[in-house]
Amino acid sequence: SPWLQSLQCYNDYSSHVDCKWKPPTNMTIQVWFKKDIEDNSSELCVPFEAENATEDGVVHCRFKTFVFAIGTSHTVFFMNNQTASLCSPSQHTSQDLVQHMRARPPGNLSVSEQNDGSQMLQWSSPYPPSSSLNKNLTFQLSFRHQAEDTWTTETVATTRMTIKRQWLLPGHRYEAKVRTKASLGRWSEWSPVVIWKTRDEFGQLPSLHCVLDGEKEVMCSWEVSRELAYLITYQLTCRHTRTAQFERCCLNPAVSSTRGTEMRYSCLLTNVDPETLQLKLLLTHNAKTFAAHKYIRSKPPEQVKVRETNGDWVVEWSAPATAPSELFYQVSYYRTKDQGSSLQLNSSKGSTYVTILGTSLIPLQDYEVKVRSLVVPGSGSTYEGIPSEWSDPAKWTSNKATWSVLKLIYLFSALIAAAAFLTLYHTIPACQKKVVLWVDSVPSPSKSKTLSEIK
Repeated sequence: SPWLQSLQCYNDYSSHVDCKWKPPTNMTIQVWFKKDIEDNSSELCVPFEAENATEDGVVHCRFKTFVFAIGTSHTVFFMNNQTASLCSPSQHTSQDLVQHMRARPPGNLSVSEQNDGSQMLQWSSPYPPSSSLNKNLTFQLSFRHQAEDTWTTETVATTRMTIKRQWLLPGHRYEAKVRTKASLGRWSEWSPVVIWKTRDEFGQLPSLHCVLDGEKEVMCSWEVSRELAYLITYQLTCRHTRTAQFERCCLNPAVSSTRGTEMRYSCLLTNVDPETLQLKLLLTHNAKTFAAHKYIRSKPPEQVKVRETNGDWVVEWSAPATAPSELFYQVSYYRTKDQGSSLQLNSSKGSTYVTILGTSLIPLQDYEVKVRSLVVPGSGSTYEGIPSEWSDPAKWTSNKATWSVLKLIYLFSALIAAAAFLTLYHTIPACQKKVVLWVDSVPSPSKSKTLSEIK
């Protein structure tokens, strides 16, 4: 069933089970929880609107219960108005096997014309020559003109019958069929067999068909519409005496499709006594079972708070009031105006706080943090589940930027380098000018006026 495939149920291991599924578009169905297997009692899973639901077309419901333990399982199934009537105990009545049992149909039906113009019809017994069933077989032959609606029927104890010439019209086509009856049960299907079945009427159990396959072997079958088979199925139960309890006698029926709209279930019963065996088709729901300790979704943490310690931020919270085992927590924090870029931290097992470094935050920004809980996987090799809902966010504003020692060293180094550069920039040209003036002031023969006049 596509609806059972989409069905998921998780519990808080305390007070309720939450389920979600994708419903069909053309049918209204409800989720029910089986309460008691013995009396087949069940209770409705009450629909509700889930908070922060993000999946389109998904329906949620909640089943309140206080029964949780390692051995607890929750069996969940779907019902609609049509299947509800099938669950009535009055529908599940016992039936005698003899009322539904048929013999096998005869085989090898053939016809041959006799010298006097009569027609000889012959067939073979459906059972091996060594079978004791051949001693008490009765056959019924029916024939008709193809243009007629009525059949002419004769009962014989042998595997042949002659249709006299005066019973037939010359130059017209006829058809014949034969069936078998054993000492117990009903007439077999006609041979050759043409089988058809109209669509099941909702509110009625399917017809049970049983064929005597051997001295102590019976093949029973029933058909269910494909649409109905998504919701329910039937189990064949038997009892050998009227005072005994009905028990399942067909654990794995063979399933096949007939004509595209029907599902045919068949089962071979062996070593049975047809005279005393009683049968009953028992309606069961196609269901999915969830082991309670494997599908835990604990409650979210409580009282999430943020406090500053030495420039860092400590996020603290309280564990949920009830938890089946040790929990660990996932912490998500983000800038309020940029929730899509959140960062996530994991706490150690059992710890209820984490530290967010102040240096990892942008100064003077509004931040939010939220926390969710998750059972420790494999705690005692028993508990499993998914994270809880996120807690309500706690808000805070990051501090102003602070100067670290390393930053101060960098700053002072940069200032000293700048001062040195400026000093050199202004002193080197002045020195060069003074050098030039000094060179010009030093006495030199080339500068002598007398020598110049002599030259």
